[in-house]
Amino acid sequence: MQKKLIAAAVAGLIAVPALAQTNVTISGRFAAGWESYKLSGPGTGYDTESRVSDQSSRLIFNVVEDLGGGLKAWGQWDLRGAAGGGLDIGTITNGGNSGVGFMGSWGKFTIGRWDVHYGEIDGAIGGNRAGSLQTLLGNGIMSQVSGNGAFGVMANGTRTSNLLMWDSPNWNGFTARLAYSTAFVGANEGNTNFAAGDPGGGRAWTGALRYNNGPWTAGLSYWNGNVESRVPAVVVGDQRSTRGWIGYTFGMGLKVGFAYDRSKLTNAGVGAGDVSRGAWNIPVSYEFGPHKVYFAYARAGDASNTPGNSGAKAWNLGYDYAFSKRTSAGIFYTKLNNNTNGAYDLFAVPGGNGATVTRGAGGDDARQIYIGMAHNF
Repeated sequence: MQKKLIAAAVAGLIAVPALAQTNVTISGRFAAGWESYKLSGPGTGYDTESRVSDQSSRLIFNVVEDLGGGLKAWGQWDLRGAAGGGLDIGTITNGGNSGVGFMGSWGKFTIGRWDVHYGEIDGAIGGNRAGSLQTLLGNGIMSQVSGNGAFGVMANGTRTSNLLMWDSPNWNGFTARLAYSTAFVGANEGNTNFAAGDPGGGRAWTGALRYNNGPWTAGLSYWNGNVESRVPAVVVGDQRSTRGWIGYTFGMGLKVGFAYDRSKLTNAGVGAGDVSRGAWNIPVSYEFGPHKVYFAYARAGDASNTPGNSGAKAWNLGYDYAFSKRTSAGIFYTKLNNNTNGAYDLFAVPGGNGATVTRGAGGDDARQIYIGMAHNF
């Protein structure tokens, strides 16, 4: 449950009178567990690793000031833990959804960095209460493109920085989003070296339309991103991606969804050309009392401009138990199998979105067993 701090008390604690009319909300999530992660196949030479992993625990500060006339100023600071394993609070950074802007009856305007496009599927029809990030197939295999030696993750599989974004109000279940980034690839932000290519060429834009009303949910999202460098010998990998989804929740607690994604890497690298693939995903969940079970299956087809058998499939099975509205724990099994020339991986594997070892060797497979808990506050 979110805890609102009285403005006068905040002002007294930090001695900043300007906060006297600002509402401050603190919320967040603790999520961690034990996992057994395994890479296998012709190219890895690795076996099983057992480790404790943080699953994007966060601490969020949100402020809102009423400016009058229906206009409000707002800001959010989302602190995240380290990308690697463990719970080392000394490595917390401002890595989450953070920004500042205005909002009113016309919607909400944001300047900052935010999750856009790649997380729409799991946010609408997938996801779970206490699983690992690797169980999110909409963020994983559905957002990755692999083919002809190239690999890319749509919208980087993380927050898009340098973002200007508008979110609509809710119109009878419909919501919309439009966003523009001046440079969505972190390594190219602020690149003013003319010799590195075209420093003004980097940009991205995205748009989404969603419906969520009663038992039905559906949506469509588009992503269009260009990286900055245009040096002929440098891998470029501009991105184009369209995804749609639909889901229905039955009265007895059963929820079924379907999603399709078509994504492309244009000018993917030297000799690679354009690489595109289609992928689909079916997530199913069933909730009864405090119990909830999950199943999901996803498949990426063969990529264009690539030797055959370059696709992959992934599935997971899980269960979690809600001790309260805020605390849950569960156990999950997730498996990804690459075809002979496929190089996909699970989402947000420590060491990179798609472990480098797996990406570099076609036909390698990944598996995770996860036991963890989550507490939202």
